[in-house]
Formats: sequence, structure tokens, C-alpha cells
Amino acid sequence: MICGIFDALARPNRIAFAFPLFALILLLAQLPSTLAMVVTLRVPGDYDSIAAAIADAPDHAVIEITAGAYREALVIGRPLTLRAVERAQVTLVAPSDNTPVVAIRDTDSVSIEGLTIVGGEYGIFVTNSQAIKIEDNTVLDSRLAGIKVRLGAADILNNSVINAQAPYGFGIHVTNTMQWPESHVTGNIVFGNAHGGIYTNMTSMIHINDNIVRQNGEYGIAVTEMSHADVLGNTVTGTTGIGINVLDMSIALVCDNVVIDTLSDIDSQSIRNGTGITVDYHSEAFLSGNTIAGSELNGLSVLFGSFAYLHENQISDSMDQAVYVDASVVEEGTGCETDH
Repeated sequence: MICGIFDALARPNRIAFAFPLFALILLLAQLPSTLAMVVTLRVPGDYDSIAAAIADAPDHAVIEITAGAYREALVIGRPLTLRAVERAQVTLVAPSDNTPVVAIRDTDSVSIEGLTIVGGEYGIFVTNSQAIKIEDNTVLDSRLAGIKVRLGAADILNNSVINAQAPYGFGIHVTNTMQWPESHVTGNIVFGNAHGGIYTNMTSMIHINDNIVRQNGEYGIAVTEMSHADVLGNTVTGTTGIGINVLDMSIALVCDNVVIDTLSDIDSQSIRNGTGITVDYHSEAFLSGNTIAGSELNGLSVLFGSFAYLHENQISDSMDQAVYVDASVVEEGTGCETDH
């Protein structure tokens, strides 16, 4: 009798223990596939080419590439990571100047890390895609742009983008992203690109921060065609044309940048040519804490119905005027910490 009572008392406890265990098993079974074990594919260990690895890769796979030169044009249309095992030791060479070396299309959650990419129409081209990370790559000698994002969103971080070719080459070009999430262009070295360093047009909010932009043609950094941007903490030197340009009904917060030695293009008669920072054509810019020195025309030009709000900018050694204003509006502004 006593044993039966003890059995009865114990039975509910066993049931109480079993129920949460069953629930836990059920929960684990429903975890997202992204938390499952990541598949790693190796080139050339598992595949002879990067393209073959991409074709065979499941979603969210990591493709690790061993040092060497690969002559391939790659198309990525699913979430995955392309990673050099030894940074700067993997070189992708374009088979043609008429196609991108790496094209990311119609997907999300792609990461390109540690590659050297040479030639091509674009070094890296992103379209109709978001949550893209492009980090620690070196992109050289592209025909139209080193890195281009169109109809998408990307974080472009700590890359070197060099020598996009004349006459059209941009270093980094972000365009037509108004219906997409924010993009970030941060910590890059953008050097010697023929038509411009960092160029945006028709973008949603884009953060252009802490880049080194040197010796580019026409524009160092350009925020154009109704773009919305933060341009913070960049160093822009030796641009032939305009160091930082806010143009064509764009809105920008331009703070704590250093813009030095902006040169005039001897073949251009533009009143903007050789200006450190220009706010132009019905644009609006808040400029605070910028250092502008050595411009061959004006340090700052505010033109064609634009609004500029100025706060504690240091402008020196301009060959014409420190600040040139046509019929536009210049007023005292506030610091960068103010939420505009």
C-alpha cells in the first residue's frame, strides 16, 4: 500500500520533467537553418574554380579561397561568403572588360572578404540585393567603377579602390537606392580614380565616413541627384575638380572632414573647378568642423539656390575666395552633434 502511494506521488513528477524536455526538442527542431552548421567549401581543395564552388554551394556557405591567381567572372545569387584564406594573396583577374569580375544579383546576406580584384567593367557589382558586406578587398583598374551598388544596400568597409580607368571610372558608385535600406562607405582608401572617388546619386541615407580619398579626378566625394548623406571624418586630398560636392537637390551633413589641395582642371572652365567644398543647385548642407586648405579656386562655394549652414569651419590658403556665395543662402549653423 505504502509503495503504491509513493509510485502515485512520483508519476506526476516524471510527467512534469518529460513535458519541458519534449518542448525543448520541438524548439530545437524549429531553429532557423542559418543556425545550423555552416558548410565550408575550399578552392582549389574541393573545387578547381571559384565559379564551380559557387554553383554547388548551399545557402550561407563559406567559400575559402587559397592564395593564387584566378581568371574568372563570378555571379552570386544566393547568401554566401567568399573569403580569401590569406588576405591580399588571392587575385581575381577579369576575363573581359565588359563584365563585372564579381556580380551579386537578386539576393541578400553576401560577404566578399580579402580579395584582390583586377579589371572588369566593375570590380564588384551589386544589384537588387541587400545586407551585402564588401570588406578588406583591393579593387584595381576597373573600367567603369571599382565597386558599384545599384538598386540595393551594402556596407563597403576598409577596402582599397584604386585607378578606375579614364574617362568614366569611379572608385565607389552608389546609385538608385531610394527604396532600399541605408548603405555605409567607411574606412576605405580611394585613390587615383579617373572620374571620381566616392559618388552617389539618387540614394536613400548613405553614411560616407572616415575614408581616405586621394588624387581622384573631378570629384573626391560627390552627393548628387536628391541623395541624402552623412559625410563625416573623411580626408580628401589632391582632387582635380571639387573635393566634396553636394549637388542637385541633395541634403548632406558634412562634418569634421579635411579637404586639402583641390586642383583646377586646366581643360575645364567651370566656376566650380578647384573648389574644396561646393553646395550646388538647390541643395542643403550643414557644414561643421571642416578644415579646407589650399584650394586653387574657392575654399567653399554655395551656388544656384542652395542653403548652407556653417559652424566652426577652418578655411585657409584659397587662391580666390574663402567662401563664395551667389544668390544662395548662408547662415550660422550648429555642430555635428545636433540631430538635423
